[in-house]
Amino acid sequence: MRPILYFSFILLYSFLSAQDYYDQARQHYNESNLDSARYYINKNLTKKPLAEDYFLSAMIHEAENKDLRALADYEAVIQKDPNNLEAYFQKGLIYYNSASTEEAIKDFTYVIDNQSGSETKAVYYGIDPSGSRGTFITTLQSMISKVYQYRAMAYEKNGDWDKAIDDFTTAFKYDTTADGYINRSQLYAKMGRKGEAISDLKSAIELSPKSYSAWYNLAILDESTQLPEALMKNDEFTPMLNLVGANAYESGNYSLSAQYHTRAIKADPNDDLAYLSRGKALLRTGAYGQARQDFIKAMQLESTRTEAFYLIGNSFFHEQKFQEAAGFYERYLSIDRDYKNVWFNAAMAYLSLSEDKKGCEYLRKAEQLGMDQAKKMLEKHCGSQ
Repeated sequence: MRPILYFSFILLYSFLSAQDYYDQARQHYNESNLDSARYYINKNLTKKPLAEDYFLSAMIHEAENKDLRALADYEAVIQKDPNNLEAYFQKGLIYYNSASTEEAIKDFTYVIDNQSGSETKAVYYGIDPSGSRGTFITTLQSMISKVYQYRAMAYEKNGDWDKAIDDFTTAFKYDTTADGYINRSQLYAKMGRKGEAISDLKSAIELSPKSYSAWYNLAILDESTQLPEALMKNDEFTPMLNLVGANAYESGNYSLSAQYHTRAIKADPNDDLAYLSRGKALLRTGAYGQARQDFIKAMQLESTRTEAFYLIGNSFFHEQKFQEAAGFYERYLSIDRDYKNVWFNAAMAYLSLSEDKKGCEYLRKAEQLGMDQAKKMLEKHCGSQ
């Protein structure tokens, strides 16, 4: 009986229609069962395939990271249906992500030029700029907006920034998205148009208040930005906190910088760099004792953070504890004798301790390493020494 049942099973499947194979392939594709999806779509393609059959085959190839085969299938779609905008769109996305920007621009332009009167499906398949693949539901308006955005990014890669700005702006006539504002803001920033970049990021945040990408870029461009409490607790944003903190430090907003690094430390108490960076910010705010504790903690976590020696020295120097400062400067100089700032700081500590001979010796070393201020201090304190 078993051989007869098995034969019956095979016989049943041999009479499946092209639509049956398509439906099976589509179901397995949606469930990410790519081997099964490929098996059924290949069966389907032997049955007088239609444009939609090649389209699904192309999507399966993309999911398998076989983009060249996907391109061939999209070309087959276009042969069956010459005005299939979705196939041109997907083909353009593959070219865009493979850095064939000229080919991408051609395909996106075809979609834009032929959009009028086009009938579209309810579901499109898309690839975002980062290269990830997925299925999304959209409308023709949303699709055309995306096409303009992608063509803008292709123009940007080619260095055609004015054309890129035009396309980003045109995209908003069809659909307004946070990603669109973020993408245009990044180009504005490249062009030195900081005010417009900041304005776009604020617009993105209005549309998507929890967008960590928008908040991060805004904090980089505008040091006065106060990140929302909830965002700083977001695990996805945590790796960016030290970068945002560094930017705040470079902009002179030391209290804000310390705040960001504190959040980074809460997220990862073993982050030695966060302690070191927070210590630098605290040093600038006058919290010398707290800064010193951070530098010590950084060295406990990572013994190679030898810059902590001179930073600890600086914390003592600001407290006018010159003997302690000189001791930590010497510990740093025993490791690295080419940092002119440490020679200078050590010199000033020794001069403050009335150890003029040693102070002048260290000033000369700082001058030899190219420190102009050391020369001035030599003239002032050392004379003919």
